[in-house]
Amino acid sequence: MVFCKECYKKVEECPHFVDPIQAPSIQVIDSKIEMLAYSAENRILEITYKSGQVWQLFGVPPSIYGELRDTTLDSFVKFMAQRYKAAPVKTGLKAIKVPDFEKCSKCEAKMNVRHRIDNQFDIMIRILWECSACDRCEWKQYENRSSR
Repeated sequence: MVFCKECYKKVEECPHFVDPIQAPSIQVIDSKIEMLAYSAENRILEITYKSGQVWQLFGVPPSIYGELRDTTLDSFVKFMAQRYKAAPVKTGLKAIKVPDFEKCSKCEAKMNVRHRIDNQFDIMIRILWECSACDRCEWKQYENRSSR
């Protein structure tokens, strides 16, 4: 079980979760770390551990990311986690973004949620949207579109 460094709540209940970055992941050879992803534009390093945990480090220079790709990672990441701000990353169903409303395809009015299905196995969410203006219902499916 993992606890947030800032609020000391279980990660699943932590308000400090962040969304995954939209950057390609590379696999690394390490005993504890599976993959790295880096956003040079935002200077965010995302680390996926073999345990399934995913963390982001903020303000990481491109030169540090370059060094990480070419070294043994575990001890280097421990050093970096103390030096840079870190936050856990949403995974599974929590990483799927579902809008607060959708526009009706028939009349363009705001539709509200009538029914929701969270599919743990396929990691997707299905929503039945209902339009009160034209009495129409539409199913929409949402999935995590990250590069993993």
